[in-house]
Amino acid sequence: MEIQELIDLTAKELIQRIEGSRGLAVFAKRRAKFEGWLKVELIDLLLKNGVKNVVPEVGLIDVSFGEVAIELKTVNTNYRDGIAENLTRPITKNIADVVEDIKNHRGKKSIEFLYKYVIFVVFPIGEKDEIGWKTHLQKINDELGESCHPYPFKFHGTKNSVSGRLYYGRVTDREMNC
Repeated sequence: MEIQELIDLTAKELIQRIEGSRGLAVFAKRRAKFEGWLKVELIDLLLKNGVKNVVPEVGLIDVSFGEVAIELKTVNTNYRDGIAENLTRPITKNIADVVEDIKNHRGKKSIEFLYKYVIFVVFPIGEKDEIGWKTHLQKINDELGESCHPYPFKFHGTKNSVSGRLYYGRVTDREMNC
């Protein structure tokens, strides 16, 4: 499965589910992570769209089916948006965790999978955060074999909306990077 197929299969509806969840909006406002929720929703979407043998937690892989392995992350930032509570979050550590998952994905942990992806949600993040975020995103892109594809959204479940982005990236062997 190529990255565009995965995106076409899941991105639009995953964003609809994120935007429509009032409970998730509360998480976003508190800058709280929700990887477990993301895992359940992604598996539900894949099954709904006819993907067979989707399973969570094979070894250390979050979601897998056939020759596809997917790592999921939620990256809560320390960016101030006036909506999310002003809580300190270690964005540098969160980015390092995404990079570490990509490195592990390239290694023994997912060696039996032909297609390896990382999907991550970043929040809160707005246009004014673009300069600082580009530096962090570059660290992730440097590890990926295929650049991230961003999809902006808003957590609409509360009166005011926290902004976020959904990213998809393909992990390839180092030799494939140009």
